[in-house]
Amino acid sequence: MTIILLAGIVFTIILLTKQREFASAGIVTNISDKLQRSSLSKNYLFAGAALFAANAALFAIAFVILFFIPYGSTFGLLLCIPLSLITWLVFSEIWSGSLKDKIKMAGIGNSFFLFFIGWIMWYYTTLEPAYPGDDLFMAWIGAVIAVIGSLGAMSVSTFVLLKNSS
Repeated sequence: MTIILLAGIVFTIILLTKQREFASAGIVTNISDKLQRSSLSKNYLFAGAALFAANAALFAIAFVILFFIPYGSTFGLLLCIPLSLITWLVFSEIWSGSLKDKIKMAGIGNSFFLFFIGWIMWYYTTLEPAYPGDDLFMAWIGAVIAVIGSLGAMSVSTFVLLKNSS
């Protein structure tokens, strides 16, 4: 499992360093060209709401893969990381407004991760032991890993969205 996690991190770093080449790939270009004429390219509220919905959908896909497909963590890691990066690249490429509005769009869209972190904290603080003497240490470790993962996804998303802004 550790090897798969490290492979996912290395794969993410490779995709981030090759972001410009990846953005000119066929699928990103086709989607970007179709969405360029929509209101997502200039209105930060619509683009931020669409990015919020995309982040929620990506999280839902990862959740379903992780918990409902056997060996889903391996498959989910190999599928969801590139899918997330492609989605964020598309939103970065279609934007034609100002940098200030692009930062607002990224803030609105990535607030999904902040809501998720808030839910994790609420869930952990209201968690009660299943029986007297039950140790909640493993639940705490899970909460810490979920917060670190969410902060990582939020920072990578922000980096991808704002990297090549002018």
